[in-house]
Amino acid sequence: MTAQRSAAEGRRRIVVAHVGTDRLWAEWLGEQLERGGADAVARRIEPRATDDPAALLRDAAGDDAGLLLVLSDALLRGGAGPAPGWAEAVTALRAERGDAFRPVSVGSRRPAFLTPAQCPVLGTMDEADARGEVLALFGLAAPEQQRPSGTPWPPDQPRHWSQPFPSRNPHFTGREEPLTELRDRLTEGVTSVVPTAVLGTAGVGKTQLVIEYAYRFAACYDLIWYVRSEQLATVRADLAGLAASLGLRISDDLGVTADTVLDALRRGEPVRDWLLIFDNAPTPQELTRLLPTGRAPRGRCHVLVTSRDEGWRSSADVLELDVYRRAESVEFLRRRAPRLTEPDAVELADRFGDLPLALDATAGYLSTSHLPVRDYLAESEQRMTALLSQARVAAYERQVVMAWVLPMNRLRERRRSAAQLLRLCAFLGPEPVPLTLLLGPPGGSRPAVELPAPLDEEIGDVMSRGDIFREISACGLARIGERDGRETVQLHRVFQQFLREQLTEAERRMYARAARRLLAAADPGEPDQIAHRPRYADLLVHAEAADVAAAADDPAVRALVINLCRYLFSRGEYTACQRLGSRARVAWVEVIERSHPDVVALSVTLANALRSRGEYRAARALDEANLTRARAELGEGHPETLGAANGLAASLRRLGDWRTAYELDRQAHGQALRALGPDHPRALLTAHNLAVSHRMMGEFPQALELDQEALRRYRIRFGGEENRSTLFSANNVARDLRECGEYARAWEMQEGVYQRYGVFFGPDHPDSLRAMKNLAVTRRKAGQYLDAYRLASSCLARHRHRFGPDYAETLAAATNLANDLRCLGEVPGARARAEEAVHRLRATAGDEHPYTLCAAVDLAICLRLAGEPEEARRLDERTRAGLAEVLAPDHPYTLACATNLASDLRALGEVRAARRLGEELLERLRRVRGATHPYTLACASNLADDRRADDDHEGARELLRETMAGYERTLGVGHPEAEAAAARTRLDCDVEPPPT
Repeated sequence: MTAQRSAAEGRRRIVVAHVGTDRLWAEWLGEQLERGGADAVARRIEPRATDDPAALLRDAAGDDAGLLLVLSDALLRGGAGPAPGWAEAVTALRAERGDAFRPVSVGSRRPAFLTPAQCPVLGTMDEADARGEVLALFGLAAPEQQRPSGTPWPPDQPRHWSQPFPSRNPHFTGREEPLTELRDRLTEGVTSVVPTAVLGTAGVGKTQLVIEYAYRFAACYDLIWYVRSEQLATVRADLAGLAASLGLRISDDLGVTADTVLDALRRGEPVRDWLLIFDNAPTPQELTRLLPTGRAPRGRCHVLVTSRDEGWRSSADVLELDVYRRAESVEFLRRRAPRLTEPDAVELADRFGDLPLALDATAGYLSTSHLPVRDYLAESEQRMTALLSQARVAAYERQVVMAWVLPMNRLRERRRSAAQLLRLCAFLGPEPVPLTLLLGPPGGSRPAVELPAPLDEEIGDVMSRGDIFREISACGLARIGERDGRETVQLHRVFQQFLREQLTEAERRMYARAARRLLAAADPGEPDQIAHRPRYADLLVHAEAADVAAAADDPAVRALVINLCRYLFSRGEYTACQRLGSRARVAWVEVIERSHPDVVALSVTLANALRSRGEYRAARALDEANLTRARAELGEGHPETLGAANGLAASLRRLGDWRTAYELDRQAHGQALRALGPDHPRALLTAHNLAVSHRMMGEFPQALELDQEALRRYRIRFGGEENRSTLFSANNVARDLRECGEYARAWEMQEGVYQRYGVFFGPDHPDSLRAMKNLAVTRRKAGQYLDAYRLASSCLARHRHRFGPDYAETLAAATNLANDLRCLGEVPGARARAEEAVHRLRATAGDEHPYTLCAAVDLAICLRLAGEPEEARRLDERTRAGLAEVLAPDHPYTLACATNLASDLRALGEVRAARRLGEELLERLRRVRGATHPYTLACASNLADDRRADDDHEGARELLRETMAGYERTLGVGHPEAEAAAARTRLDCDVEPPPT
């Protein structure tokens, strides 16, 4: 097999595969292949320990190209683990591609798995011999006219290196994208010397990046000089050292000597190709006159600057460097400390925020210490600065913390308020801190709370504030950004902990208190308001860092914690809500009474989270204790007492005690109306909860009346639908309409509610899933069986993913899907779903829980349709008795079960018994649900069939005529249930219990 040729030009296309370290080799090889008549394409590969090298190379080359593999120690070393199987990969590629695949070694030796004939060692040859070898590999002819390569011969070295020059970091990892970008920028062929500034905060590896660049591309330069740039004196001294190396005249005045060097560099004499590295440079204003800028002489004339000062953005071509990508952090740590497992490395990278300097110190310590990683992480939480101080990073030859100590000292001397702002931000999160947090909404000119002086005065003054941010930007200890037209400050988490550990205990308390109060002052209130979610999301990332849960003595901070817990709950983040609420409650009860309104309010939300996570008994215990204390200390009509009563009622409903829950909700709503009035937020919540209890007790018209009134008031209060309470009420109204038999109205309303939930909350939010399940049931009731089935299938899958298989809402979704399958005639699938739901409910909730009994109603229908009427009868009889006991004999669910029992009897040939039961049920259903409710009509249709079978043809005709007239007024004659009644097909009454 030979390398493929270009159809257009007859030129071979050859891919040069290389790792980033060998880019210069790839450029040189590509140039030789091009001169030999091929089309060469350099392609960087990044092998990891887990990669398949052969697949990596196939992807790089594609199907129609020759492949030249650049072999080096960097490639064979692979990632952080053992070297990938390059021997097997090379063997496989040779077998697949024949002479179209060629490896070359660019080191001083070839890999042991290759012979001299298979792999030349270019690194030991001179340039001419190497060129000939490369062309011969692919049968390419040398050009007739030889001319020097445009790309330098990679083994060459500069004639002038600054001495000492920083050592190459043997553990350098990743950074291929910024190195590639740096190389591309420096080879763009500009006509003037423009500095390229690598900017970034302390510890991100700016120096390491430019030093690695210098070593990789050393052959491109006659001179590489490293200039220490923290102080102008050292800049002049290092430039004077360059004068000696170049043989230039040296003056007693360092400034004059520096000017002589700069002039020589600008002229390109005595060296044409040079690279100057100004490391850790101050402001551009201080350094500009010591840079060899201006019109570039012929040659490669490059200036690299590393700095923390953002002022370089207006004076240089800027390359911004950030922390490692997580994969780079893990690879670096495992290469630096081989004993680390991948999970260890991931945890360490997360703890130190992927900051290269901190990771280097950490890996250095762990590589020489037997301290377990778990113990190191625990220690770092308490005394990170001390741990990092014990390790020197070889590339820096100094303690890691000095990267922060010196600039922080300078900042404090130059602008005390700037240092104070950083200390304040150290007690917030590692996310950007917006200025609006300090000064309130745009237009604010004073801090929202008292801050340490002089920061308190200067942060509100436009000019002083500008000076503060300029000083912070210049020192590079924080990232200054912008959002909504105002500045933001962002500190790395490791630097934040360093700052906290440098403070006295009194200073820590002062800054922590200020940070918490700033967050409390920014609390917008109304956490259920959709418009407030972005602000609460911003507050939350800082609240944990500020440890707001521990501030038991500050009422404003306690209010913030309660609202944050409510926000988390409203977002469906039940575990996070429980974690924050539990920590706060433990701290608060040490300072204030358990009956304090704040503790009661927090406990209500905490119990809500426990309940929503399926911890029903724990929620009930907390609710009971909470309500007892609130009644005794706050009184029956206090808003928090009413909230505690509603919470206990919700727990009781989850545990199956619907009657007691109903009484609690009824009393709470009455007390709320008397004490607070109907428009009070707590009164609206008690109305919502009473409506839930009405639904549980089968009193659907009463639930509808309450929910419609609550929805009306919510819309007035919030001016539309963009509020969780409003949407929740709308969802309940749609459900009430369906339970009242108004399927068409319910369907229309529910479609809109479901769409709005998707827009405002996303598809997997618990409230969205509740609306989704509600819509699936409503579609089935409206006769849209296939659409209902499709939605119900997705609904069940989402519930299982979100909550697991045994959660009550998941099992309700499974029962709903079983009903859809049954309506589509898929009885075996329906039965399997229903049996699984009943089995799981019996195991988790008990045999007599209303949810279990409701699921049994639906399972019995499947059993009868599957040809097991006797089994269905026994199950319906047990279920009917259970529902009558735990709910009521005339509860709609009990009557639905009895309607199905009549069909069981008829299937068993017991016509008289079926008719007797049907006659009794019809009268009770007309009284309980109304004469035209679809379930009443279903009972009537079945009874007409039983009368006919009992030879009462006149009674059957009259009843069927009334029934069809009822269908025409309600569902319409085209509804599947009406068509089934006209066809004298038995109708079944399934049950879908409401959420609690």
